[in-house]
Amino acid sequence: MFIIPIQNKPDWSRPPVITLALILINLLVFVFYQGLDEGKRERAIETYRQLELSAIERPHYTRYLQQEKPEAYERWKAITESASEPLSIAPLVVQDISFDAYLRDIWREREAGETETWQRKRREFEAERNTISVLQAGLIPADPEPLDFITSLFLHGGWGHLLGNMAFLFLFGFILESALRPSVYVAMYLAAGLAADGLFLVFNMNSVAPVVGASGAISGLMGMYLALYGFRRIRFFYNVLFYFGEFTAPALWVFPAWLAKEFYGYLFVESNTAYWAHIGGLLAGSAMVLALPQSRQRFAQKEQDAEREDTLNQKLRDVQTLVANLDVEQARRRTELLCKHYPNDPRPWETLFDLHKTQPSKKAFHQAAFSALRAFCQNGDADPHWPAMIKELLGEYRSLSPNAPALTGDLSLMLSRRFWMMGERSYAETYLKRALERNAKPQPLANMVHRVYQHYQKSTDITRTRQWQEALQRLSEAPRPKPDSEPR
Repeated sequence: MFIIPIQNKPDWSRPPVITLALILINLLVFVFYQGLDEGKRERAIETYRQLELSAIERPHYTRYLQQEKPEAYERWKAITESASEPLSIAPLVVQDISFDAYLRDIWREREAGETETWQRKRREFEAERNTISVLQAGLIPADPEPLDFITSLFLHGGWGHLLGNMAFLFLFGFILESALRPSVYVAMYLAAGLAADGLFLVFNMNSVAPVVGASGAISGLMGMYLALYGFRRIRFFYNVLFYFGEFTAPALWVFPAWLAKEFYGYLFVESNTAYWAHIGGLLAGSAMVLALPQSRQRFAQKEQDAEREDTLNQKLRDVQTLVANLDVEQARRRTELLCKHYPNDPRPWETLFDLHKTQPSKKAFHQAAFSALRAFCQNGDADPHWPAMIKELLGEYRSLSPNAPALTGDLSLMLSRRFWMMGERSYAETYLKRALERNAKPQPLANMVHRVYQHYQKSTDITRTRQWQEALQRLSEAPRPKPDSEPR
């Protein structure tokens, strides 16, 4: 059984830098560290032969296989009986470290000093053999070293093991990295790996087989992923024997299925897979995210925003289809609704303006410009694309209609205030002057002029300081005409 989520696509506008870095580290470790293993293995075999350990250990190795690994013993027996000369056991001993413990039991049963030379040679051979990556940095449950809990997460048993793990690391990592703070994401990844190794250790305390691979930590990411989505329905791909397809389900409903798959593998499948590590990672990852309600809420909000974005994009495409079919009036009505439903997004307002700018003499064109500009004044900090869009719109509007009736005094004052808050001093002053010309409301206008005057009073720009001081003085002396209003 194979079940993976297919809910999300990578957002390359914000690439998952940490996830890509983790993948790169795993690749570099495999190529430039584990890639040296073949040479280390050959040196270990040569050391074994030079120390002439094969003559001493061959009968013990035969009995070891007979007692501990009957199937391997039968294969070994068949090979040795058909061989024309005694075969070296060096290649087999190098990769069978459980034979070490068997020899130590023999040494304990013999008199002190009887095996001293043998033990010395054996230690020399083991020192050479243990430079192989999985023995040097893998986690050996029967003899765990603290650092091995971390280093073992970056080792792999082969290209298939590595590439499979990296595919899942990317699949889950790019979502989690965007949902969690970078430091939290890395800490939880490593913590899930430690928990995975810890649980495996509990159930395999006497094992001398090294545990390597990122799958425990990646199982933690899988648990985090399901916990983040909680009971929201998401899409999954499944494969059972020769059947495959898609289904939607609440994310956490899949959690028991994943756990059951690992338990089934542990109980019924003969393999070297560390199922208890997978189970430990799943449990730890989901528990850590469930303990962070703020992260779950933040992720839920981002997902809702993404869904709204997808919906808006589709509706804007529908509008363009209507325009292509020459149904401009229907396109305008659809866009007006989008402006109401998505007031913080500049794209519906820009589309509405574009749909009317072919008729600049019409009142609807000026109303569309007025509405878009007012939306910018009210919501301009909600989306980073507002400023560029509005600057372009203002340029087009004033080019198509030099008198620009939509730019009333009060709206010009609002534009001036918004541009000033954004640090766009030139635009702010341009529309503040227009607000003065078009009789904006006296008190808000005086406040804005005073604000600009104070800014230049603190600077060395004497000309502008005097200019805005005079404007402020005229406002305080002259009676104000009735303010104008929006276009009707």
